[in-house]
Amino acid sequence: MTTRRRTRLGTRRRTRAAAVGLTATMAVTLLAGCGTEDGGITLNVYAPADGATTVKEVAEDCSTSGYRVVGHALPKQADDQRLQLARRATGNDRTMDIVGLDVNWTAEFAEAGWILPFPDDLAQAAKKTVLAGPLKTAMWKDTQYAAPAWTNTQLLWYRKDSLEKVLGRKIGPGPLKLTWDQVVQYAGKSGEIGGPTQIEAQAAQYEGIVVWFNTLLESAGGRMVADDGKTVTLTDTPEHRAATVKALSIIKAVATAPGRDPSFTQLDEGSSRLNMETGKGLFEVNWPFVFAGIKENGAAGKVPFLTELEKYKDLLNPPKDATDPPSPTSAQLNEINNLTRQKFEFAPYPSVIPGKPAKTTVGGINFGVAKTTRYEKQAFEALACLTNEAAERKYAVKGGTPPILAKLYDDPEFRKAYPMASLIRDQLQENTAAVRPITPQYQAMSTLLQAKLAPAGSWDPETLADELTAAAQKAMDGKGLVP
Repeated sequence: MTTRRRTRLGTRRRTRAAAVGLTATMAVTLLAGCGTEDGGITLNVYAPADGATTVKEVAEDCSTSGYRVVGHALPKQADDQRLQLARRATGNDRTMDIVGLDVNWTAEFAEAGWILPFPDDLAQAAKKTVLAGPLKTAMWKDTQYAAPAWTNTQLLWYRKDSLEKVLGRKIGPGPLKLTWDQVVQYAGKSGEIGGPTQIEAQAAQYEGIVVWFNTLLESAGGRMVADDGKTVTLTDTPEHRAATVKALSIIKAVATAPGRDPSFTQLDEGSSRLNMETGKGLFEVNWPFVFAGIKENGAAGKVPFLTELEKYKDLLNPPKDATDPPSPTSAQLNEINNLTRQKFEFAPYPSVIPGKPAKTTVGGINFGVAKTTRYEKQAFEALACLTNEAAERKYAVKGGTPPILAKLYDDPEFRKAYPMASLIRDQLQENTAAVRPITPQYQAMSTLLQAKLAPAGSWDPETLADELTAAAQKAMDGKGLVP
């Protein structure tokens, strides 16, 4: 049966832990002229539910004497968000001015004419300031149609204390660089000495398994679709076919490994995170939100291998009705992070080819100006404010999502809350970031590929490579959209 689960990938709920430790030095003056007076014009911003609260705050900051910017929350599920925006666009809803798009919707909305191309000055400014990986997701046919608002990339998370027992040595202060073959090998060795064995990944029949496959594929030197957004390249050359088979072989190896998670074929980001916290997992690939989550749950006594954090229960999990909950001091935050990282540590995403960094799939949200807007000039002005440095800090600090501006990753106070900041930035560069196929047919392609990839590991990689090619071609041809 087809699983109709669809979650926002690379976008997580607001987390207190991501915000703590940041001081007043983080404050940045907003664009000149930003105020709150209503000049008669209202610009409506539709944002995904996960980040809507923070977007509403930024929208108020971006209101001026000439117009008011108002944020609105879209439905919780990504499919429902896309459907609502598409219906508003096709219905010529003149009240829709700025839209928040999953990064893999840009091409579809641009090709359909639902969002407007960017003015040259804004596009040129983005090239100078926005990280290369996120900026790729805002393009269609060499034209910028959206502005990255926040981004994301997956890392490898691991039980440091348990892996040290497997390796028979202490893991040094530098980032641990592993291949997928080593991940599987070490999980097996951990089981032999009575340690955790599970490798948590997003393997359920939803967008997550396509993201995993895309990262492995591009890391192996392959691609799903060529730059023209039309040509399927999964098996068009011997080299591309080999990359596709290699990516599928890794999924199969993880899905069938001894000691695997019995719920592996149903894992999404949330269940991967929670299963890791039980102590049964040695490795996990997931977005950075898991670091804040494990600290909160550890303090609440829900993580058996992080009881050291329970003394911070009231600090990390204040009562919901608390009017002015305390935040950790810098010293407390450092201790919380250090205690956590003795047991739960992060590393670069595992490589497919030894010695060659992985190319991780970019997540996040882009903002575009809707074709339905009555105030194009003002809408682009507001969009520039919604993605300026002050806005980016709010999305990162209050929303818990990585910023798209490279300079923010060097801020000392920001790095206290995001000890994995350097790895995130490194994985969002030109040669280390992968994007899902930039094509208007992506949604159809993803649906068909999910149906083929699930249940994860139940297939032969060589056979499935051909089946995926046929499914991707059907999507391009507008056929077989119901798996």
